[in-house]
Amino acid sequence: MLFSAALVAAGFQQMALSAPAPGDVGTQDVEKGELLRVGGSSYPRLLRLEHSGDANGRVLASMTTYRDNAGFATIQESRDDGKTFQPLAEIHDPAGEDTKGMCCSTLYELPQQVGDMPAGTLLWAGTAGVGADEEERQASIRVWRSDDHGKTWSYLSDIVRAPVGPGVWEPEFTVSEQGDLVAFYSDDGDPKHDQKLMQVRSSDGRNWTDSKEMLKNDEFRVRPGMSGVRKLPDGTYVMVYEVCNYDPVHTCTIWIRESSDGWDWGDPYDLGTEIVSDTGGQPLGTPTIALAPGPNPNGRLLLGYQMLGGDEGGWAPGNGKTVMVNDDPGKLDGPWKEIPAPVQISYNQGSVCRNFSPTLLPTSDGKSMIHVTTDFEHYIGGPCEAFYGVGPIDESGTAATAQTEARPMDTRIGR
Repeated sequence: MLFSAALVAAGFQQMALSAPAPGDVGTQDVEKGELLRVGGSSYPRLLRLEHSGDANGRVLASMTTYRDNAGFATIQESRDDGKTFQPLAEIHDPAGEDTKGMCCSTLYELPQQVGDMPAGTLLWAGTAGVGADEEERQASIRVWRSDDHGKTWSYLSDIVRAPVGPGVWEPEFTVSEQGDLVAFYSDDGDPKHDQKLMQVRSSDGRNWTDSKEMLKNDEFRVRPGMSGVRKLPDGTYVMVYEVCNYDPVHTCTIWIRESSDGWDWGDPYDLGTEIVSDTGGQPLGTPTIALAPGPNPNGRLLLGYQMLGGDEGGWAPGNGKTVMVNDDPGKLDGPWKEIPAPVQISYNQGSVCRNFSPTLLPTSDGKSMIHVTTDFEHYIGGPCEAFYGVGPIDESGTAATAQTEARPMDTRIGR
């Protein structure tokens, strides 16, 4: 089965390798999209500055990468609504140096003041310590802060520090109705659960309290994780996440739930609502979510994901070439419609790189979307690079609905 965080821990260094894996060479499979930057890239994230005064409207993209035995973050900026990107900054965390590595990062702009951080403060967080062997690994989720729209960064705090062995992965931020900064993350450290989702909160971004389980399952091998959160115009919060090893046909199905205040998400044993497209397509793995203007007062939801399975197994026709849109966020079960992705990948059957944890952002007019995802640049097992594109949010371009051939998924690392 495809364990997202475990695959990243095993393969993050390959992002910056320069030699092909023996016996497994091919060309990159990006049919649509342009290279965003030169250099290994993973976990891309997009945001548009909305609380930053004269800087409002700029688009920032963050990624983690690896160079000189160190993992770090790179920040790119676009001032033309995603048409082009330029380097803006790098975040070099000492906890990611000496082969310890960084991965699984997120980027967030504060919509209001939290502690001494005014609205518009940027936060970046990622997992440090992913490169060591499990018996030596001590993972932590580290937060960095920028007060100048992403040009310079300073260390702020550790959200969580795991004991030696287990991992803590994939942070995500929101600000609750109560005004606290809330962080969600995936946790491998509970002997009763192979992985579960956790949440903590902070009134100042430095001190994290009230740790509690957000989502879990008593079947040990079921792995909820990789949360993505957005606040709707009416104040409702929605979260997407993957649940691996729950569905006997599809690995890492994607689910969604809502909260009225951003902190209370209900019964941690309630998996929520599974997302399935109106044609039966099953989005699988590494979900991210974006909010765009739409026909509903609450806008529309855009969903990015790694793979698209058929309703009875195998691959749906839109696998690697689609994202989904929901024009009524009040209805978590949709209809979710498949629409063409701006970046499209032809060979997409699960790996630590190919279409892994993509990111979406509406353009300034809300009619199109900016899309960043990853693929091997030249060969399987070689550098993992970020590609980007801009395309319309147009339901008339719904993906093909031809009958899917049911066949086993190849979830070997590198495929």
